[in-house]
Amino acid sequence: DDCSRELCDLDCGLHGHCVGDSCMCNPGWSGEYCNLKQCDQRCNDHGQCKNGTCLCVTGWNGKHCTQEGCPNSCSGHGQCRVNQDSQWECRCSEGWDGADCNVLLEQSCNDGRDNDKDGLADCEDPECCSHHLCRSSQLCVSAPKPIDILLRKQPPAITASFFERMKFLIEDGSLQNYARPETFNESRSAVVRGRVVTAMGMGLMGVRVSTSTPMEGFTLTREDGWFDLLVNGGGAVTLQFGRSPFRPQTYIVNVPWNEVVIIDTVVM
Repeated sequence: DDCSRELCDLDCGLHGHCVGDSCMCNPGWSGEYCNLKQCDQRCNDHGQCKNGTCLCVTGWNGKHCTQEGCPNSCSGHGQCRVNQDSQWECRCSEGWDGADCNVLLEQSCNDGRDNDKDGLADCEDPECCSHHLCRSSQLCVSAPKPIDILLRKQPPAITASFFERMKFLIEDGSLQNYARPETFNESRSAVVRGRVVTAMGMGLMGVRVSTSTPMEGFTLTREDGWFDLLVNGGGAVTLQFGRSPFRPQTYIVNVPWNEVVIIDTVVM
């Protein structure tokens, strides 16, 4: 009423208000007109903020660029590259593997020696399965990828049951060998999915995976160590894992009906 308050005609938008001759921004916003969204403070370490989005520098991932995508600069045995998911990761040089390319792979597959010190020699080592001397070894036999089987088949109807969509696993020439279809209860079938690795964390191919019910057959882990096994769900299922020269292992998993259950990684 006494004209003692100065008017402010700046448009500070939805994220601030005018004080004097400038905008005072709400928390999380900045800029002359409070129109720039700020990032988390953690972005400053390995990223650059652009209107609320943290753009990571080479080798860092995550919303706030706090996840190291190329640990230890790939240990000097690889290059830091962006993968198909726009995430930084190490692309290891030949003969090396691991998240930071620090795992030495087996290179000599016919000298009877454990050259990479992982307890496996020659064709026992999955890294040698691509070697011409090991391609015919029983230790290097694996199951095909599910997608390769599905691409050869007509897609199931939209109304198909869980069993009808998953029974391709037990059909001839598919992933699960010697499985008797009549063994499975169509209303309570389930799929157990998992990965088997060596103590060094490498995917282990050729591991025989089965249940305590022989008529359900068995499958073999694929080149990356993953497997899929159709089972009867609705309770505890005993899984058996075997591959030379490892000691056989047994796991008991609770498996519900009509679901794909992913179990913890199995270390042989």
